[in-house]
Amino acid sequence: MTNLKMIAVGEFLWDYLPNGKKIGGAAANFCYHAKSAGAQAILVSAVGDDDNGKELLNQLAMLAIPHSVQISANYATGKVMVELDADGKPTYNILNPVAWDDIQLTTSLEHLLQDDIVAIYFGSLIQRNSNNHQLLKRIVAELPEKVKIIVDINLRQNHYTNDILRFSIEQSHILKLNDEELPVIAQLLNIKNDPKVLFDYLNQHYQLELLIYTCGSEGSYLINQTEQDYCPAEKITPIDTVGAGDSFMATASTLYLKGSSLKEINIKANHVAAYVCTQSGPMPKMPDELIKKFIAK
Repeated sequence: MTNLKMIAVGEFLWDYLPNGKKIGGAAANFCYHAKSAGAQAILVSAVGDDDNGKELLNQLAMLAIPHSVQISANYATGKVMVELDADGKPTYNILNPVAWDDIQLTTSLEHLLQDDIVAIYFGSLIQRNSNNHQLLKRIVAELPEKVKIIVDINLRQNHYTNDILRFSIEQSHILKLNDEELPVIAQLLNIKNDPKVLFDYLNQHYQLELLIYTCGSEGSYLINQTEQDYCPAEKITPIDTVGAGDSFMATASTLYLKGSSLKEINIKANHVAAYVCTQSGPMPKMPDELIKKFIAK
């Protein structure tokens, strides 16, 4: 499948890292890396009517990421304060509320949803305030059956509830979570803390087609109805791991929708995420040879 058109509804913000601020936010990161993997992912989010928002929109234009980013009259542009440990693993302080908590169902967004899209992406964090949670419920209810729903479980601080998690996992065709998030979901569903058990449960009771389960330096698992693939993580010296999961998610889900095998998807997504970890920030310039060899088909 070529010319994949997707919508990513979610965070768009400045990550304040120890070495300065970087454009980021899960949905924006997803769009950036989906583009490298050969898809057109359109960012749906909001920024404030302020200098930070204008600067973010300028960055989007330079990166050639298509978008429907709204200007919030109620909140400032999003910021995340990021601290890194010795291994480059981040701790986040996510300001709340901010502009991306205030996405509205505009005429422009309604037109996007009526377009010939293949998939829609969102995460659990974007739903932390009721406005966006209700917006996504409405959007999902009106989606054509053919549209795949890609969901990222991203448990940050106290920015989630059981209702948000249940809605997210019950809607997903493609679901990503990591080894720190799996125990929370397993407890919520009262099932064994095991990725295959989770896949079987959501596949049987809902509509899950692909589970993306990442374990940091321990590698990653991809599970569908017929197979399971494990790929060890590449040995690297990370600068920071901010956005690595988003790059993995974007690459893996795009290649899955293109029809790649689980083994090929896992190898390529791991390679992209490993490269992101060796750079500063979630949207580093991706080398042409990496895109040609490891991502785009």
